[in-house]
Amino acid sequence: MLVIGISGSPRVNGNTNLLLDAVLEGSRSENAEVKKFYLANSVHSGCLGCGRCDTAGSCYIKDDISEIYDCIKEADALVLASPIYFENISSWMKTFVDRGQFLWSKNLDVDTSKAGLFISVAARLSTDFACAEKTIRIFFKTLGFQQSKSLLFPGFEEPGSILDAPFALDESRAAGRKLVVERLH
Repeated sequence: MLVIGISGSPRVNGNTNLLLDAVLEGSRSENAEVKKFYLANSVHSGCLGCGRCDTAGSCYIKDDISEIYDCIKEADALVLASPIYFENISSWMKTFVDRGQFLWSKNLDVDTSKAGLFISVAARLSTDFACAEKTIRIFFKTLGFQQSKSLLFPGFEEPGSILDAPFALDESRAAGRKLVVERLH
């Protein structure tokens, strides 16, 4: 079983990445193969709106994001992790989502054997995650993945402050294990 984690955070040691690592650790503990991608470290372009994907069935741009989409085709589970910026996902994650436009025209059916999980962290306790969740929910549907749940953690502004909240790390590891166990039984 292959679980792919994609981070939309620019902070390698930030809260979003720490939680993504915990999810992947949980999946690995159930003998899943895991792969992790940092969008902030990738070389990529945004969608050009050229429309070539409507006829070609793939994105015209060939860069690191293209390679990530190739890996996703083989994935049994996909974990997307993004901090909240202005009540939505980060620009890195949004660019990645937008580049999936070529899948929109394919009108894929949701494959209930493929799971999607969304992780998000916000600085303010009062953060509304609704915009980010809607974007990711539609994206998972476009990819054909069944979104299992979202792990949402408001109130963690300082990088690494999530380490002071063991419940968040425990919940993330448990979600990673569940992604694998539910697919194998």
